[in-house]
Amino acid sequence: MEFQSQAQTAHRREQEDQWARILSAGRPVEGMVLLFVQKLCAAFHEFEPAWRAGALNAGGLLHVRKRLAARVRRVLDALRAHGLDGLTGASDLAALLQQIEGAATMKGLIALSEEMHDISHTLYDGLEARVRQQNS
Repeated sequence: MEFQSQAQTAHRREQEDQWARILSAGRPVEGMVLLFVQKLCAAFHEFEPAWRAGALNAGGLLHVRKRLAARVRRVLDALRAHGLDGLTGASDLAALLQQIEGAATMKGLIALSEEMHDISHTLYDGLEARVRQQNS
């Protein structure tokens, strides 16, 4: 059975199709890294609307910063453990970790969500290329 995206936008459909290709390729390392990256990206995308809706306040900065930094470290650890730390986007993710840890305001932290989104796409592309290369 082929995955049928229910996404409303072309961008989201293309992204989900890419995830399906990676996850169905039978490469557990790349699939797990994809899941870790997606969890990280989703966390950013959940904190951002919560901030806009007023559900987060400046007092939560340390908590949110720690949670996001821990997720970045999880991805970076997985990349290193599996020899994927040279993947395009990995060094950008390491730099993002520094920005997260140094964010002085909640607004500044949440503003990093677009950068995280861009990094996730770069990492997904690298994972897909690796899957194709190893399966050919």
